[in-house]
Amino acid sequence: MTKVAEIVGSALALLRVTDASEAPEAEDMATGISVLNMMAKTWEAGGYTIGWTPVANPDDDLASAPEADEALIYNLAVKLRPRYGQALEPDVVDQARRLKADVLAAVFAANPMEMPRGIPGWRSRYNIRSDGYDF
Repeated sequence: MTKVAEIVGSALALLRVTDASEAPEAEDMATGISVLNMMAKTWEAGGYTIGWTPVANPDDDLASAPEADEALIYNLAVKLRPRYGQALEPDVVDQARRLKADVLAAVFAANPMEMPRGIPGWRSRYNIRSDGYDF
């Protein structure tokens, strides 16, 4: 399982707040954990069901799906950016956006929406990747 310290440390390294080989300061880790919890709760409320359970310590294991780890890292870096006044490379922001969309696509793939009877195409399922219906 992935540790909270890995997610927060990787996000801070993307921001260049810490070196990739050094551990974040305690205050930076606490800030990262707080923002990570807020971000993941918001994702859950918005339909990005990743199985989030709030975390409190760097050594806590993430209960979320391991395939969401990279999306959590990149999006946490984006969320932390204003607090540290650091610039993020455009490719990091693009990657954060793409990875979050991949998480949502995985959620929809696991729980496809079916059209109610009586609506044209009711025997189809919505495909988020193609933005259309699979018949």
